[in-house]
Amino acid sequence: MIMYTADPQELITGMQFRETVQIKLPSGGYVNAESLPNNQMRIIEIVSTDPMDYMYEQYQPGNIISR
Repeated sequence: MIMYTADPQELITGMQFRETVQIKLPSGGYVNAESLPNNQMRIIEIVSTDPMDYMYEQYQPGNIISR
């Protein structure tokens, strides 16, 4: 595998990743979120073919929600 990136390799391999969670949406799509302390999650991305799923304000990337 060839990886082209502007970031140094040391930065990429030294990163700590948090546990990710998939939240299923009624339309069949899902939301990826990372676990945070205090029973919270930060939304990373929405993966769906239904345009209405992108309209939910609480599921916008960067938002923090409670479990």
